[in-house]
Amino acid sequence: MVNARELKEAAEGLSVIYIEDDRDLRINTSRLIKSFFTNVVTAENGQEGLDKYRDGTFDIVITDINMPIMSGVKMAREIKTENDKQIIIIISAHDEAQYLLDCINLGVDYFILKPLDIEQFLTILDKAIRWVKCVKLEDDYKKTLEETIDRKTRELKDALAIVENLTNEVVQRLTSAAELRDTDTGLHNKRLGKYAPEIARELGLPADFIEDIAFAAPLHDIGKIGIYDNILLKTGPLTKEEFEVMKTHTTTGANILSGSVYSKIQMTESIALTHHERWDGTGYPKRLKGEEIPIEGRITSICDVYDALRSKRPYKPALSHQEAMEIIINGDDKTSPGFFDPEVLEAFIRIAPIFDHIFVSQQGTTR
Repeated sequence: MVNARELKEAAEGLSVIYIEDDRDLRINTSRLIKSFFTNVVTAENGQEGLDKYRDGTFDIVITDINMPIMSGVKMAREIKTENDKQIIIIISAHDEAQYLLDCINLGVDYFILKPLDIEQFLTILDKAIRWVKCVKLEDDYKKTLEETIDRKTRELKDALAIVENLTNEVVQRLTSAAELRDTDTGLHNKRLGKYAPEIARELGLPADFIEDIAFAAPLHDIGKIGIYDNILLKTGPLTKEEFEVMKTHTTTGANILSGSVYSKIQMTESIALTHHERWDGTGYPKRLKGEEIPIEGRITSICDVYDALRSKRPYKPALSHQEAMEIIINGDDKTSPGFFDPEVLEAFIRIAPIFDHIFVSQQGTTR
């Protein structure tokens, strides 16, 4: 037997819509329902009930079946289509049993026959209220879970942003450290971080590759921190033995960066090792040839040569953009177009004005 006081306490805060075309039955039954629920809305037929349902929010729908304008079955179908979790109680006469199968197929939750048995009706209300509370608890749990996931996702994004910013700052400081050892390079390293992704983009390489090479190219000469000052800072030509020492900056840089599990650092290692390799196999340190050289090394190589030609050194003047282009495309006594991957060279030629703009805007003035 249902305890009326406990039922009223359980129903607190819940709302009901009750649809019945019989005026007297509607008044009497709604009076009973209102003794438990504080928010009770009534309607005279299925269409009115559906309209009111759509205008409000109801935890329980209680409806007759056989009504004018729109039957309770059709109304229940519309409601379940819009909200398959909606709790619906059907009050049916004995001669309406033919409709019950339709209601069952629609997912109607509870049935009670007319004339109402009060105790049975209260028992069904008690079950319906318990079910509503379970659904609300589940929805609240899902909402809390979604909010927690959203919050943790934001926190993770913020943490990753901090790590990325920190990483970028470390790269900038390492780049500056390398430049302090070689004062003539100026903004050379930073400019490579702008040239390289432009060629990668022109070649149609993936977005993550473009992002990685923008990160990695500025550190191509990081191995120079291991070269003695009397060689690195020498203003005159290097002897053969000194040049052999200078060439070790490629392997030194790769060794500094080796063993990382992160793609950006792995690419930085690759570039440090291979940016002096040449397409024709005459480069160093391993005399790699053609596609033996990773694409990031091939891209950085032409960027490095272009910027070196544009930059002033104690042993050479700064060249104009056109002069640098002439040497890269046609060669001179030190540089040959055979040094470069033909596809990379073609991409470089197509976007050469971008290189000129980067150089001038970053520091250079010679055009």
